[in-house]
Amino acid sequence: MIKVLCSTGALITRYNGRDPRLLRGLVPHIEADGFEFMVYPSWDEKLPEVRRTMLALVREGVSIPVVHADKRIGELLSLGSAEEFAEADFRMRNSLDIARELGAGTVVLHLWGGAASDHHIERNIAKLPEYIGWAGERGLLLTVENVVCGKSTPLEHVRRIMREYPEALFTIDTKMAEFHRELPATLAEEALWQGRVRHLHVNDYAGGVRDFKDLRVMHIGEGHVDFAPFFRRVRESGYEGYATVESTSSLPDGSIAFEKLNRSLRLVREGLNGE
Repeated sequence: MIKVLCSTGALITRYNGRDPRLLRGLVPHIEADGFEFMVYPSWDEKLPEVRRTMLALVREGVSIPVVHADKRIGELLSLGSAEEFAEADFRMRNSLDIARELGAGTVVLHLWGGAASDHHIERNIAKLPEYIGWAGERGLLLTVENVVCGKSTPLEHVRRIMREYPEALFTIDTKMAEFHRELPATLAEEALWQGRVRHLHVNDYAGGVRDFKDLRVMHIGEGHVDFAPFFRRVRESGYEGYATVESTSSLPDGSIAFEKLNRSLRLVREGLNGE
């Protein structure tokens, strides 16, 4: 049975000060099989405190099998100076160490991103083997997410990575693929679904093609993603990993839309498991 996680990024947002201590009160109300922990770059000054907070939750029985690495990593690699590469390495090591500390097995990486995005993709991709090695040293699987692109498309980069690095693994995000209208092509990429997909992000998208002004992470049914073929492809591929719902559930007043979130979690669980 495919287990469905809730991203902490769906809960801990700018609306509630990105305070991870709030999770203790939220967890009992969420119908997830565990959580994917999002590492925010804005936590730089208080990262030790954040780590203690999350470790305490794990010791209380909260499952965190997946960690989403600091999104600044890919952006810094895209910018490309020696100083930015050094900072990306520092943030990568931090994210991997947090994942190991929390008992996670999988780490999600945005290998490119930000305004510079994939305009110099060769230098981003060239970093991947080193990062895969660092993850392996810590007993972790590093997965590259099909992140939205400014120049090309995520599927083109996924194909290139598969050709150049047979050891590379991937997280497939439905919203990211739909942003470029390449979800059908992503589902049809046979080599990708033969054991290379090791994590899933299942979110809806309501914007237009490459609409960078509308990158909201929507709940299932709020956008135009056709989930039926996605669910079918995952089931037929024999996928056995986790899937994460990242749909934003924190409201402007800081409260959480539990009913909407739990509905998305149920729909994803039912769809992926053919219930």
